Order: sequence, then C-alpha cells, then structure tokens
Amino acid sequence: PAYYYEPCMLAVAMTNRDEPEDTDKITWLYLPMTQTQIERAMLRAGIDTYDDMRLCYDGSEIPDEVDVCLDFEHENIGSLNEMCETIAGLDQGNLIKLAAAVSMAKPECAMQVQHLAEQLDLFDFAPGAHSAADYGRYMIMESGHFEYDENLAGYYDFAKYGQERMEHEYGEFTDRGYISYHGTLSLDE
Repeated sequence: PAYYYEPCMLAVAMTNRDEPEDTDKITWLYLPMTQTQIERAMLRAGIDTYDDMRLCYDGSEIPDEVDVCLDFEHENIGSLNEMCETIAGLDQGNLIKLAAAVSMAKPECAMQVQHLAEQLDLFDFAPGAHSAADYGRYMIMESGHFEYDENLAGYYDFAKYGQERMEHEYGEFTDRGYISYHGTLSLDE
C-alpha cells in the first residue's frame, strides 16, 4: 500500500505496461524524487524503459486545477517530477496564484504547468476578487500600490477603478480570484 512517510506533491502508482491494469504489482512514486530514486523504483518494478511504464494518479498536494489538466496516460515521469520539484518550492499564496494562472492559461501538460510556476512573477493576482468592485477594492486597499485613507472610504469608487484597470490588461476572474498577465510574450508562448 501507499505509505506517506514524508510530504509529497504527487503520489503516482507505477506498473509495467505488460501487466493487466488491475495488477497488484504496483510501485509507488512520491514526487518530487531524485532520478536515482526513480530508476531504483523502475528496477524494483521490473521496468526497463520509460515506454514500459504505466502511471496512475493516486493523490496530490497540488491545486485541483493542476490535477485536472494532467493526462497520466501521456505524461512522462520526468516532466511530472520536474513540475513537482518546481511547485514544491512555492509557498501557500503562490500555490493559490498558480491555480488561478492554470485556470487562465489552460496548460495541457506538466511541462507547461512547470513553466507557469516558474513565471508567476509575470502575473498579478487579487485573491477572492470576483467582480470589478472586488478587484478595485483589492488594488486600492491591499495591493500596496496606493496609500488607503479610511477617512475617505465613502469617496472611493472601487468598481470604476477596477473596471478601468481590467480594460487595460489581459486578465480574467477565476474561482480563486482575479488574475492578469503582464508578460511581454503572448500567454501561449
């Protein structure tokens, strides 16, 4: 059985492709791992090459938005491991930001998710913002871009400011909040 003796980003069951899908000859991988650990696990499972490997998702500590975009039938263990290694270095706030970036960019594989995680500084994120007013309130009160004065609270037009900002940037609302991309390359690139 799977045994979580230390925290891992992604738990994957590895079996030999020649075995039936319901085999009990399973080797567990707890990503991220070193290349040596992966090779040792392959030897224990009797798997000679990466092409002989079948991966099956078991559980993860990564955001659900990332889990949904991964196709374990077509992912290779190297890409999954590198993605997990990159994500493991993120704090909780950046994990939520990554989830929003994944919702916006809609990556199709682990390598694309890894690139998003490495480039999070190109995104601005307003957690919990689900309307122009929420976004304007976040930008004026919490982002640190402005000096908010509580005595003038009745005079701020959060919705108008949020709407004007949104018209001049590439962004969208996600379940996690509002995220916008400010890189020089297109998001696809």
